[in-house]
Amino acid sequence: MSHDLDSMIAAEFEQLRMLVDPRRPLMERSLRGPVELESLDALSALLHSSYTAMERILVHIAKRGWEYEAVQSKAFMWHSVLLSTLAAPTDKRPAVISEELHRHLKEYLGFRHVFRHAYLHELQWSKMRGLWKTSMR
Repeated sequence: MSHDLDSMIAAEFEQLRMLVDPRRPLMERSLRGPVELESLDALSALLHSSYTAMERILVHIAKRGWEYEAVQSKAFMWHSVLLSTLAAPTDKRPAVISEELHRHLKEYLGFRHVFRHAYLHELQWSKMRGLWKTSMR
C-alpha cells in the first residue's frame, strides 16, 4: 500500500464500503422493525468494525500531522484523545473534524467500549439504533 495519505484514506473508505454495502439491507430492515437476536449480534459487530475503519482514517491523519506520538502517550485513553486532538485546531492546522463529527464519533467510541467489554446478550438495540440512524444519513 502506498504511504500517500490520500491513498491510505481511500483504501480505508473502500474497506468501509466493502463492509457496509452488502449489509445495507440488514441495516435498513433493522430500522424498520424488530431486530432478531442474530441480527443484533451482526449489527453490533458491524458497528464496531465501522468505527474501527473510521478510527483508522483518523490515525493515518494523526500520523501525518506528527500528533500520533502524543496520542499514543495517553495509552489508556488514546482512542478518546485521538478524537479530541483532531477536533481541536492547532497553530499548524485547523481542526481536522468538526464538533458535530467529534460528537458523533464519541458516541461510536462509547459503543466500541461497550462492545469490547460486555457480553453480546447485554447489548441493547434501543441504544444502538441512534448510531444506525446517524450512519444511514
